[in-house]
Amino acid sequence: MQNMISNGDVMLRMSDIKKQFDNLEVLKGVNLEVRKGEVLAIIGPSGSGKSTLLRCINRLEEIDSGTIEIEGEILAQNDGSGNAAYVTDAKARKILAHTGMVFQQFNLFPHMTVLQNLLEAPISVQKRQREEVIPEAEALLEKVGLIDKKDNYPARLSGGQQQRVAIARALAMKPDIMLFDEPTSALDPELTGEVLKTMRELAAEHTTMVVVTHEMTFAREVASHVIFMADGVIVEEGAPEDFFGNPKNERTKVFLRNML
Repeated sequence: MQNMISNGDVMLRMSDIKKQFDNLEVLKGVNLEVRKGEVLAIIGPSGSGKSTLLRCINRLEEIDSGTIEIEGEILAQNDGSGNAAYVTDAKARKILAHTGMVFQQFNLFPHMTVLQNLLEAPISVQKRQREEVIPEAEALLEKVGLIDKKDNYPARLSGGQQQRVAIARALAMKPDIMLFDEPTSALDPELTGEVLKTMRELAAEHTTMVVVTHEMTFAREVASHVIFMADGVIVEEGAPEDFFGNPKNERTKVFLRNML
């Protein structure tokens, strides 16, 4: 994917993001910035707005006001009345092609084999040739340790294997930014490790990642920046060693005491 970013390699910038569902204010003016190669971990209690914030990045939810900029291109910004206006659908698709998403639930196509799951989007969305995509897809399955499962259907795989296929499928579109929404929350503890191992390897390759997670060890050891959200705002943020070693906010301290 061509690199269109300038501005000190800022891959994602969200400014004063507000979002409400009916009368419930879920995001109350959130600001964040992610640079190329960074791993941002977003942690916090349930209902704090973490997943909503992540889903606003790739327009699975639309913001009410604020600005979203991906690789130097504006996806949404306030119009004259202070409400967020999005670019045209065609432009949005082009901008959002820079992002890949991995969900809590694996969302694999059950009627397709593992390999077919990876081939589907590059062929149907990017209009690429099947024979060109197959070796790339097989290399990704090799990367996540599942090349021997390429002809299996998802129902034959464990949850951890399905989630690793989901990661490979997102990578098949060659995104510049990977978004993870609690990717291990649907998994048994023994399967969580294999998914986190794959994510650690991506981080080691300097993949730009935004990860909503309750895995504190991952946030502490792998993230380059940690954000703690509660009640729709960022309460505290910083480098992992400061954040976990010397939290400033009482709310953060209580949360970490309960989690660690």
